Formats: sequence, structure tokens, C-alpha cells
Amino acid sequence: MSGYLYTDARQRQVWRIIPDLIRARELLIDLIWKDLRARYRYAVMGFFWAVLEPVALMLVLTFVFSVVFRQRVAFTVGEEGPPFATMVLCGLIFWQFTANGLTSASQALLDNRTLVQKVHFPREVVPLAGMGYPLVNLFIGFFVLLGVHMILGGSLSLALLWFPVVFALQWVMTVGLALLLSCGNVHFRDIGYMVGVAVMFGFYASPVFYPLEWVTSRNVPAWALRAYECNPMAELLTAYRQILFEHRAPDAWLLAWPAIVAAAVLVIGVIVFRRLGPTLSDHL
Repeated sequence: MSGYLYTDARQRQVWRIIPDLIRARELLIDLIWKDLRARYRYAVMGFFWAVLEPVALMLVLTFVFSVVFRQRVAFTVGEEGPPFATMVLCGLIFWQFTANGLTSASQALLDNRTLVQKVHFPREVVPLAGMGYPLVNLFIGFFVLLGVHMILGGSLSLALLWFPVVFALQWVMTVGLALLLSCGNVHFRDIGYMVGVAVMFGFYASPVFYPLEWVTSRNVPAWALRAYECNPMAELLTAYRQILFEHRAPDAWLLAWPAIVAAAVLVIGVIVFRRLGPTLSDHL
């Protein structure tokens, strides 16, 4: 079995990743469905937790910034911008997709070590399946966002058609990072801990619960501002808010840098995973 596994040259051919994933699509669907059943089977409220988590965090952040620190924050809720609650929720649901996707995907190969060691299939299926439940949660959360937005007096427009365009960039970037981190975590288990720290840091270093203008309008040192803007999630979250609250296509500069990062990360992730994929079983 091991001889067959490691001498199959197709596993190292980068160009075959799409045909291999198509061939393994049923396994991918089965793994996603298995993960969803495992997470929600014994939960009384089931998929309602996908709604409750972002809404609860939205309520907490809204209370903290609109009540506790209202006099300290140079932002008048509901007067100079959208309602604080919907602004926070818009950032939360898209940030949680990337955060949960990377956390789950980085551990996916370790959690499925028996399958990887005993069955011959494209290894990329495992981390991609780990991103399944965050995608389902995002889908549910998006409709919750639209509902809260309309309840609080917002309106919808054809600009919503830009959401898939922006999300495509986020998806590509997250997939590239997931492939890179998942195989890296097999070789260096420290990466799993680093992902947890990076997710916590990224939550505050991205405009999840505050608008980008809070950063750019302050007297932030130029080097710090440039470093902050290197985070592609800052531009992507701002683009989502422009679509929903300003009813227009996002500014081109908000998509340019994330597009470059997404393409580069995907290429690097695919190449590294394809090179290391055939020997992953040796390190599990």
C-alpha cells in the first residue's frame, strides 16, 4: 500500500489538482456532511448555534462600544453611519468564516490521520472539507445579517450582486492558507498553536467591530498604517460594508491588494501541498 501511495507521480503534479478534486468530489461531500453531523447531532438547537454565536457577539460588542465606551469613541451610532449592530455583524460573519476555516483546516489532517494513512485519495480533500462547516455557518449568517439590516431600517439593492465577487477573493485566499497551514501543521505542530494566536490577533487587527476609518483618520504613524493595510481582510471587510450600507460597488483599491494576495497564497499553497502530500502519512 505504501509503495503504491508514494510512487504515484500524479500526486506531485500541480496541474492535476482540479481533475483530482473532481474525481474525489463524493468523498469531499461525505467528509463535509460527516463533520456537520458530528458538530450538531447532539445539539438540541442544531444549526441555530450558527445564528446564535455571531448575534450574541454582536450584542456584546454593541453594548460595550455604544454604552460603556460611548463617550470615549469618536463615532455616533446611527448618526454618522450605519447602525453599530449591523456594522459589527457584517464584519463578524465574514471574519469568522476565515478564522474558523483556517482553525479547522489546520487540524484536519491530524484529525483524519487514519483515513490519510490507509486510503489513497487526493489529500487536498481533507483541509477543504474542514472548511465546509464555516461555509455553511456563513451562508446562514449572511441571511441573518440581511434580516437584521432591514429590521434596523436598512434597504437592499442590486449592489448585493458584488458580494459573491468579493467573497471569491476571500475564499481563494482562505483556501490557499488552509492548504499551506494544514500540511505545515503535520510537519511542525507549533503551527496549530500559531494559528490560534494569529486568529486572535487578526480579530483586533482587522476592522471587524470598527470601521476602517477609525484607523485611517487617527494620527497613526505612517509605518504602522502601511503595516495595517497589508492585512487583506481590512480591505475585504470594508468592501462588504460599502456594498451593504452604501449600495454601490466597492472601490477598486479595496479589491486590488486582496486579489494579489489571494492569487499568490493559492499558488504557493497548492505547490507546497502537492510537493508534500505524498509523504504526509510518514509524519502523522
